Amino acid sequence: MHNRDTFASKIGIVAAAAGSAIGLGNIWKFPYMAGKYGGSAFIIIYLLAILLMGFPLICAEFAMGRKARTNAVDTFGVVTSKKAWNIIGVVAVLTVFLISTFYIMITGWVIYYFVTTLTGKLYHIPVGIEVATYFDMVFNTMSSSMWLPLILALIAVCATGFINAMGIQKGVEKYSKLLMPVLFILFLVLIGYSTTLPGFKGAISFLFQPDFSSITPSVIISAIGQAFFSLSLGMGALITYGSYISEKENIRSIGAQVVIADTIIALFSGLLIFPAVFTYNLEPTAGPALIFMSLPQVFLKMPGGQLFSALFFLMIFVAALTSLVSMLEIQITYIEEKTKWSRKKATAVVVAAISLGSALIIGGEGPLSFITITGKSFFDSLDYLTNNITIPLVAVFTAIIVGWVWKKNAFNKELAKGGHEANTVDHFFFFLLKWVIPPTILILMIALLLGVQA
Repeated sequence: MHNRDTFASKIGIVAAAAGSAIGLGNIWKFPYMAGKYGGSAFIIIYLLAILLMGFPLICAEFAMGRKARTNAVDTFGVVTSKKAWNIIGVVAVLTVFLISTFYIMITGWVIYYFVTTLTGKLYHIPVGIEVATYFDMVFNTMSSSMWLPLILALIAVCATGFINAMGIQKGVEKYSKLLMPVLFILFLVLIGYSTTLPGFKGAISFLFQPDFSSITPSVIISAIGQAFFSLSLGMGALITYGSYISEKENIRSIGAQVVIADTIIALFSGLLIFPAVFTYNLEPTAGPALIFMSLPQVFLKMPGGQLFSALFFLMIFVAALTSLVSMLEIQITYIEEKTKWSRKKATAVVVAAISLGSALIIGGEGPLSFITITGKSFFDSLDYLTNNITIPLVAVFTAIIVGWVWKKNAFNKELAKGGHEANTVDHFFFFLLKWVIPPTILILMIALLLGVQA
């Protein structure tokens, strides 16, 4: 096996894994998905999916990764002793590649907002133009062009590649340990201000007042898909990071900390964004642009708003970057071990491939927008494919492998490492992985593909 770094500390593992999970899936995507699918109804299913599916699958991916000590593709063959299962790993790696292509595009948008906030350009509103109209115009003009988003996306992926090229301890672990706590602190400060907005009570009601009548198969599968996307499940990220975890660490404990951190940030994002939505009469279902149109209006009204705006978009960039690091790591590790190339060469190849793919996605938002796939842009099509099909599918087979092929004793033995004997929770997780998670996800996927809405 090709030599690889290992994590130096438990806090480094948690920070890196949380950094992988905490990204645009929480800060950017969770609020607009909640807005699109009815707020509280979506959140109820999301939290249940995190607890009953996400947490067990995190432990499963960590356990498989540590057991195999190899890349995300070969892990499936090592654990099952049958190379045919590697096809699931191939789907996972292809999924993370596709996600990377549009993830760096959105990260580029974040860079644009950070830089224009820092220079003051973002808040130079022409006389006679309404605030909401202005910010809508800024976003649409920027995102529909070709060269500026492409350059910004290249900056994002090159910055990520630089970190990956330094290795696990000197790059991924060190960077995550420094910046993840700052992200939490900034969120707390900004939410503190959001509580003073007139729309805060409306946001609380929208997010947390149960409305079970809004729950449909579409809401359920979207919430489950978002939970998996948010936690970096079904992409090989946690399998890859699991392969770097030492035998003395307890993966159940690490998984719990990742789940808690990820869920807190997702809910924080809703509490930060939706008060602005209701205060300024914005559309909760505005889509990916919600964060770019609603938050600037909040910052415009804040004392020291330009500073907070710059810090916020910087932290979104940091969160996106830590997630991108894990995405690139999956691909780099695979290429590095299969080709025996140096880490730097493997990183360069991955960066180049993602850049080319992203150029197509960016073109689909701008000059190539007339080209669609079943009525969807390239971006929307890939988002639908990965979030609703490939990620849940990989998760299904991960659960099947642990529950039916790897078996209970092997799974519990891996969970027990680090001084924690198998307990009722472990047995319950195995039950979910074997009997509940696979059929639940498959039934919901079929319902969604058949267009069942009620």
